[in-house]
Amino acid sequence: MDYSLYTIEDFLTDESFVKFCLRDNKEDIAFWENLLIQNPELSEKIHQAESLFFLLSVKIDPQEKERELSKLKSSIEHLQILESEQIPVKTIRLKSRTFWFSSAAAILICIGVYALMNKKDYSTTVPIYNEYSKNAAIKTGYNERKSITLSDGSIVLLNSLSILKIDDNYNEHNRVLWIDGEAHFSVAKNKNKPFIVISGKTATTALGTSFKINNYKMHTSTSVMLTTGKVSVGTVNDQEITNKVELIPGEQVEVLEAQNKFTKSNFDLQKVENWRERKLIFSMASLKDIKSVLKEVYGVEIRTEKQPKKPIAFTGQFKNENLTDVLDAIGFANHFTYTIKNDTVTIAF
Repeated sequence: MDYSLYTIEDFLTDESFVKFCLRDNKEDIAFWENLLIQNPELSEKIHQAESLFFLLSVKIDPQEKERELSKLKSSIEHLQILESEQIPVKTIRLKSRTFWFSSAAAILICIGVYALMNKKDYSTTVPIYNEYSKNAAIKTGYNERKSITLSDGSIVLLNSLSILKIDDNYNEHNRVLWIDGEAHFSVAKNKNKPFIVISGKTATTALGTSFKINNYKMHTSTSVMLTTGKVSVGTVNDQEITNKVELIPGEQVEVLEAQNKFTKSNFDLQKVENWRERKLIFSMASLKDIKSVLKEVYGVEIRTEKQPKKPIAFTGQFKNENLTDVLDAIGFANHFTYTIKNDTVTIAF
């Protein structure tokens, strides 16, 4: 017998294998144990069939198992006799078909239950990023933004000085991305394929929603701001997502990864909309306020060589302007110059 051709269904309907599972026949036990030693490649399939057998027989006592086995054996032998004698009795054929249909249905149910219990949860499991990925990383430079439409219809608005990486198997079982920097995600709905964004050791999971993530390297934390739908934010340990925190629209979470600390708070939804449009609104803004807004919208670090002699109280609005144009306007009104190197702006009063 070539057991390499056996399916799990074949093992479950093999009388000797059933007795091996029941451990009530020394010859069958010795046979299958020896088969496993001689054919280690069958080990996984045999163990799966054995696990399924016990899963389905957990509520059956030994005597009932033996009775069911005897019934199965008698039915098979009866069918063999009928075939050899070629008895054309309609009622017998009907019973035979009923038996085989019942057996087939039971096997299909067994396989379905087994598959369901062993199904991988792709909403809590993430792949390891492949450094040799076929999908090239998408990068943005200084003062540059990119809008990327993914294969499932989801849209990513990538802020300046950011890197987006896409899983090679994106949209197969789940939809996994990696972000270094800042981006806004508008997720296409698909309840069967979770949308997961990994930023450092933080994972944000959604089905159909929109949210913004900020995890620039210059920052000591990762922030997630939810605008629509619902997301969960958790920690990636190896390939598993744990310690989940759920957000509703208008909520944000700041994650201090070094301490594994999650801090939830509320925010004004208009703030994200302004970010998307690069809309800056200053009303008697101090230098601290200006630095915070520029850092948030343009992803740059603002440093000052000296503090101004007089307090700054700048008022003005900008929409989708270059960083240099914004700095020129604020600098003219407040008497400072600036230099830009990589992701750092240095202001000199």
